[in-house]
Amino acid sequence: MNEQIDEPARPEFARTFDRFLRLSYKVSMVVLLTAMTLMIGLDVILRMVVGMPVRGVHDMVGLGLLLLFVLALPYSWRGDFHVRMDMLYGQYGPGMKRFVDLLTAFAAGIFALLLAYQAARYIPHMMKGQSASVTLGILYWPFTVAIMVSAAVFALSIMLETVLQFTKRKTRG
Repeated sequence: MNEQIDEPARPEFARTFDRFLRLSYKVSMVVLLTAMTLMIGLDVILRMVVGMPVRGVHDMVGLGLLLLFVLALPYSWRGDFHVRMDMLYGQYGPGMKRFVDLLTAFAAGIFALLLAYQAARYIPHMMKGQSASVTLGILYWPFTVAIMVSAAVFALSIMLETVLQFTKRKTRG
């Protein structure tokens, strides 16, 4: 007889947070991937056909990739899309999985908090020094704000999932 123990339902605030993470992830991915694809495509076509590449595409695509990565972090944790050695993890028993999950959450949480802290420290310096990309002069401080906010949301996502996991609240689905 296969009896399943039902986990308590995922709290409403966590489901609301999940919807926010999913929406922000999808919107940012669609916008950034579409923009980068169009810029690269246009640059390649103009470079090959007319011999005139689009000035600053490397700046824009590089900053777009940075945003793509940092904006995906909070949802990657919730969706369990982060990098893990599944070959080893799948072989662990429940106790070892819980230990590894806790250790991973701790390390990821420290990373997220340090990233948010460091970004917050750099924002005034970047604004004062007008740090910008070489070709187009795109200011870096708005991207640093995005990194700070995304890292803080990432840390919140880690804390929420860890608490729900270890209080045996539903963490998937």
